[in-house]
Amino acid sequence: MVSPSQKRRAIKHVTEQGHGTTAEACRALGLQRSTYYRNSTVSLERQQMERRIVGLSEDHPRYGYRRVTVLARREGALINAKRVQRVRRHHGLQVRKKQRKLRRTGLSTAQRQRATQANQVWSWDFVEDQTENGTRFRILTLIDE
Repeated sequence: MVSPSQKRRAIKHVTEQGHGTTAEACRALGLQRSTYYRNSTVSLERQQMERRIVGLSEDHPRYGYRRVTVLARREGALINAKRVQRVRRHHGLQVRKKQRKLRRTGLSTAQRQRATQANQVWSWDFVEDQTENGTRFRILTLIDE
């Protein structure tokens, strides 16, 4: 456990189970009692900024944190790029990969080619095996259909 919130949860679990008091659990985990009882407060401005960053990131899924920072600054927000990066990482927002279109080369028929004469259609494959002493070998098999 590293963060105070994780330690708070552990202390709460210990006290609910009846294994000790809050003071004993705080002492055992190395957390100040004032830290345990203090409620974290997030300012309204910070909540709005976080919502805006998430909104911009969802509107533009191909934009990274730098470009989202520029968009937020254009709207008049004074924001650091590291904050945008931290918020995006916290919400699991990453730049989505662009899916490439696969183009067929050659004939694009759905039917298999049938050989009408020799040397017209060839099939090939790699076969891999292992000997008794553990050495591997590969064989390229070619078949004239």
